[in-house]
Amino acid sequence: MQAEECQEQLDKLNGRKVVECSFKTYENKCWRLYIVTDEGKLVMTFCPDWTCPVVEHHEAHHEKISDDL
Repeated sequence: MQAEECQEQLDKLNGRKVVECSFKTYENKCWRLYIVTDEGKLVMTFCPDWTCPVVEHHEAHHEKISDDL
């Protein structure tokens, strides 16, 4: 079930143009993957004890990732 949910989140990237990507560590051995597309931003937060990442979607504002951090 969790694998299907993870795949559904990644499928939202299909057909979009990736503009920028970055990777940053985040609290207590977790990390975040920031993917900026032409239609918005996808942020995936992974932690070792989670079965699936937490995913945030943000509509396009055409800002740079570094401006958000």
